[in-house]
Amino acid sequence: MGQELINKAKLVAQLLQWHSLSLDFADAFHLANSQNHTQFYTFDEKFIKRAKGLTTCEVQQP
Repeated sequence: MGQELINKAKLVAQLLQWHSLSLDFADAFHLANSQNHTQFYTFDEKFIKRAKGLTTCEVQQP
């Protein structure tokens, strides 16, 4: 349980940081949850532009 709580705290901290850097809260949440993946697909062009360079998970159009 302790490690799971730490992981969730890290996830929340990451999404709040990205939200403060102009990502929509929901976009930051989804991106933070996709850190174990190499690609994230969306039709949201603003999200794609804003997420560029924030993570190794590439945000792109399908």
